[in-house]
Order: sequence, then C-alpha cells, then structure tokens
Amino acid sequence: MPQPELEDLRLFLIVVDHGSIAAAARADGIPKPTLSRRIANLEAAVGEKLFDRGANRLSLTPRGDELNARLRPAMLSVVQALSELDDWHSDYAGHLTMHIPPSLLHFGIRQTISVFLEAHPNTKFDLALNNRPVQRLDTNTHLALVIGGLPDSDLIAARVGQTHRILVASPDYLETHSEIVHPDQLRDHIVIAPGPHVPLGLSHGNGKNWTQPFEPHFVIGDIRDVTNEAVAGRGVAISTALFATEDLAKGRLIQLLQDWQEPPMPISILYRDNRLQSRLERDFIKVLRAELNKSLTDHL
Repeated sequence: MPQPELEDLRLFLIVVDHGSIAAAARADGIPKPTLSRRIANLEAAVGEKLFDRGANRLSLTPRGDELNARLRPAMLSVVQALSELDDWHSDYAGHLTMHIPPSLLHFGIRQTISVFLEAHPNTKFDLALNNRPVQRLDTNTHLALVIGGLPDSDLIAARVGQTHRILVASPDYLETHSEIVHPDQLRDHIVIAPGPHVPLGLSHGNGKNWTQPFEPHFVIGDIRDVTNEAVAGRGVAISTALFATEDLAKGRLIQLLQDWQEPPMPISILYRDNRLQSRLERDFIKVLRAELNKSLTDHL
C-alpha cells in the first residue's frame, strides 16, 4: 500500500476545517481540481473513503474522523518545528528567475520586487521578458506569468485576473476607412496584432461563430505597442480590454464589433508544487498574488 504524502495530509486538515473542497482551495490558494486529486490520492493510500460528499458540505466518515483526531496534533508539531527552523534563519537569501510577458510588467510587479528587495536585501531577481507561451518551467525558472491558455502539466496555476481580446481603432482611422460591421470586413483593413499571433475566434450573441481566416499585416511583440499603433491611426489593432481601457475612456480609441466577443483569457501565475519550493519562492508568490489581484482588478 502506498504511503500518504505529507502535503496530502496537510490538505486533508484544511478541507476538514473549511467543510468543502472549494472553500479549502480558496483558503490555500490552489486550484480546486488539484485539491480534489490530492484528496483522492490520500483516500487511495488509506484504502478507505475519508469524506461523505453531501449536497453542500463534506462530512467525515468514521475513518476520516479517526485520521483527523490522530493527525492534527502531529501536524501541529511539524508546523512548529518548521517555524523554529525559519527562526534560525529569519531572512531570505536566494535567487528567483521569473518568466513574464512584457505587457504585464507595469501591473505592480516591479514595485513588488522593489519592496521585497528593500525588506530582504540578500535576495536577487532575474526577469525574463517573453511573450512566448510557457509549456514548462526549466530548472532555472521558478515561476511564470501567463495570459490565456495554460499548459497541460503538473504546474500549479494561481489565477490572478482575466482579460479578453478586443478590436480597436482610432477615430481618425475610422473616418478615412470603410466601415466595419462584420468580421469579414477586417480583410479590407490593416490589422495589427501582438506576437506570436493566435487567430481570433469570435462569437455573436445570435449564436454565430467566426474564426479569423487571414494573417495580420503587422505583428509586434508587445501588446502595448500594438495598442499605440492603433492610437496613432495606423490600422485596426487586436488589443485587450486590460491594455486599451484608458485609451477607450479618453476617446483615443473606439472598440469595434462589440457584438462579437471572445471568451475571457485568464491571467495566472505558474509555479511548482509547494513541496518543491523554497521558503523564498512560497512567500514571494503569496506577496505577488496579492499585489496582482489588486492591481489587475483596479485596471478592469
């Protein structure tokens, strides 16, 4: 019989305390499917069900109640021992490498790192700015920020916000070019997009779908530059609500085809399982998550 993993036992106690998988996942900051899988692994290792699944709340089985009673004092001893180890080396020392899309750098990341360095001067950070999709974290990369689809891997994905792609153009451009009332008419315009470009897939309120059948005329790595090209009147830009909000509010841009929408894209921090992280990684991720949740919300 496989032995239960320590992390699964810790998560078991959190589920007991919160009464549901969803509430425990929110409290611990891990995805709900990951927590469900870990509880299933623990039940497989124990060989018995630990919870009865009710409509609104989980309840302990007799075996789960026994495990809770025996495990809780032992886990408190483990937590105390780890806390004492942290006290022996109270400051952080280490090096973190982060993969970040350049367009997200302005949403509290630099400020968070600066404050962290002031408090913990023995730490160092390397930022790798790249718009390429992240499929995995190499041995020298500790975490990554991604916009959109997530890789199929064992990485943890903590959602910190969302955005969606929109089509925008300046009033001056629209005055001198043909009207756009259907996505097919984009072929008659200069389309500017961030790279690497992912074709648009739009849905109308009436149930019709449209997928972009052409390549954009101009691809730029940073979505901020894409949006600025539209402000300058050089074409129709595939921007996002997150980066075009201010220009739309000030009338520098107009959103096109508002009846055609793409689904929202999550903005997430990717990182390894907590068991594979240093204390520096775990605590910095908590600080970064809090700042991004606030910063991205403020810009929506």
